[in-house]
Formats: sequence, C-alpha cells, structure tokens
Amino acid sequence: MIPDTAFIIFAMLIVSCLPILPLFLQERPQPGDVALVVAAPWGNAAEIALKAEVQEVAPERAPLGVLVSLDSPESVDRLYALGAWFVIDGKRVLELCAI
Repeated sequence: MIPDTAFIIFAMLIVSCLPILPLFLQERPQPGDVALVVAAPWGNAAEIALKAEVQEVAPERAPLGVLVSLDSPESVDRLYALGAWFVIDGKRVLELCAI
C-alpha cells in the first residue's frame, strides 16, 4: 500500500512541475535580456536585485520573484551570490503571463 501511495505522490509532483520545467532548462540569460530573479520564500527578490545593482523592469512584483534587466555578464553571478535561487529568461515569463 505504501509503495503505491509514494508512486502516486511522485507522479503528481512530476505532472504539476511539467508546465514550468522548460523555464529552468533554458540557457543562462545574457546582458541586455530581461530575467526573472527567484528568491527563497524567506528572502526578498527585490532587495537582491537592488543590491546586485540591476534595474527592475515590471511595475508588479511576484511574491518570490522580480523581473530585471541584466546590464553585464557579471549581473547573473552577482544575483546568485546575493541569494537568488534562480535567474531565468524573463522574456518567456512575460509571454506566459501576457504582460
């Protein structure tokens, strides 16, 4: 009984993650691109972006993320060093959210 339950939970997790999986499998954002900075639930993505000296580009903020414009190749490294969990292509996020 327990192996069946574990299999069902595992299958549900996989199915629920499939829609966002392509966002994490893409190439690293380049300078001049819009990027989504995702922080921990106890972190603050906007504060990380401010400390990394990157410009926010969207008028709205998500609870765990913020859209920024990358100005140099080091921008992504600075964001990760300051606590960002993910820095992903923001253009795709903008398309998905229809902003």
